[in-house]
Amino acid sequence: MEKPVIVSVTLADIYLEQGYIEKSIEIYVELVKREPHNDVYKKRLAGLKKENKAAGGKKSGILGKVLKTKLW
Repeated sequence: MEKPVIVSVTLADIYLEQGYIEKSIEIYVELVKREPHNDVYKKRLAGLKKENKAAGGKKSGILGKVLKTKLW
């Protein structure tokens, strides 16, 4: 029996704050799967992937850049 997967924007942001960028991306991937028409989730996911790639997986600065991006 599988545990239910709990995903939320709050959890993704907590992971991001703690430097777990990949975990945050995983949460947003799941959120987009659950709500494919949610443009906010899609934009945040794209921003996370872009910043993660640009940073080469480094933790520093990603949180600030992603959270400063206006999505609405």
